[in-house]
Amino acid sequence: MLRLFLRLYVFLMLPATAAFVFFMYVTDQIMAQLHAEEQRARAGVAFDRAERVIADRRVPDWEGRLKEIEATFRVEHDIVPFDKALADPFMSGDEKELLRAGGIAFRDRPGGGQVYVRRLRDSDRALRIEWVGAYEYVMIYYTIIVALVTAAMCAILWRWMRPLWRDLESLTAATVRIGQGDFGARAQAERASLLAPIAEAFNRMSARVQALLRSHRELEQGVAHELRTPLAQLKFDLELARSAATPGDRDERFASMARDVVDLEELVGELLLLASLREAPPYAPSEVPAAPLLDEVLRRARDEMRAAGRDVAIEAPGAMPASVRCDGKYLARALANVLRNAVRYARSRVSLSIERSGNRTVINVDDDGPGVPPAERQRLFEPFTRIGGSRERDSGGVGLGLAIVKSVAEWHGGEALISDSPLGGARITITW
Repeated sequence: MLRLFLRLYVFLMLPATAAFVFFMYVTDQIMAQLHAEEQRARAGVAFDRAERVIADRRVPDWEGRLKEIEATFRVEHDIVPFDKALADPFMSGDEKELLRAGGIAFRDRPGGGQVYVRRLRDSDRALRIEWVGAYEYVMIYYTIIVALVTAAMCAILWRWMRPLWRDLESLTAATVRIGQGDFGARAQAERASLLAPIAEAFNRMSARVQALLRSHRELEQGVAHELRTPLAQLKFDLELARSAATPGDRDERFASMARDVVDLEELVGELLLLASLREAPPYAPSEVPAAPLLDEVLRRARDEMRAAGRDVAIEAPGAMPASVRCDGKYLARALANVLRNAVRYARSRVSLSIERSGNRTVINVDDDGPGVPPAERQRLFEPFTRIGGSRERDSGGVGLGLAIVKSVAEWHGGEALISDSPLGGARITITW
């Protein structure tokens, strides 16, 4: 933490401190220029007083008299050759011209204050007066100001960095725990922290990874369980076929085995589709005409219904938008699964509707079957999930249809929900 503090201070606070000192210096220079003439007038009084003392022959110890003036007014007098005064490297050219013309020239004094110079009358010498006074404390003043500013900036930086460091440590610890396999780890960060968006994104990512791993484990368990039944049935039919007494019994066993193979093919196909949807399907949305898409889905649903020996009225939408933005292939598969599910459990009627709600598209599939208990609705979108009553394994399906519907809806940026239907059964809604 100390290293981070020092780095931030060097790269952020030192330039700020230097800028503050530079601003103070420039401000002093500007103020000095604004009051330059006033200072010259005040210096003129001091020059006149000093020259009177020097020129007064009645004062034999004029140097001692100047020392008294220096002690009283906190100034320093010095008589130098005029050429030396003009050669002062710290004096500007304009001030030197003013000095040649007999005026009062001045320059800044190192350590604070000013140095004023004027040529003595009828002489090749110049009188130089340095104002000390309060200016001798300018360096101390600047030092105290810089120290206070630096301390204040250090306090502000420390107050800002300490919670940032704490949140960074929490994020690092959560990352290490995730790397060690603890996907329940979450990063803690204050809501006002700069790292709060990163921590929230990290927590969403870890929650998503945890959910995916849990889903994969459940999927593996479900696959093992679902494969066991048709494989056991195949093994049983194979033994019966081997021991069949008549060709008719053998053909019956072979037909049963063929049905089990079809179930296995359906299960594998659904698993492959679900796996591709959960990874990265070739999702390609476009404007798809609604009528042809729904007509094809309804046609296939009616064909499957007749093949299954069911007699259910499937009602087409009364009104629909001209087109919907979607991936036609995957949306058609999702609608086929929903309609197949509705036909399987409906008593006599299934209704399909599609509408636009703002920028979103809503598709509802209603049936007049037994419905779904509220506590089971969300769970039905998980793979291999079935509920009791009329929705047993014997009623058909491999338990992946609604899981595929949910994945398709999510890839479209929407969701799939189960609610009560106006027909008395279940309503499945796909919104995106």
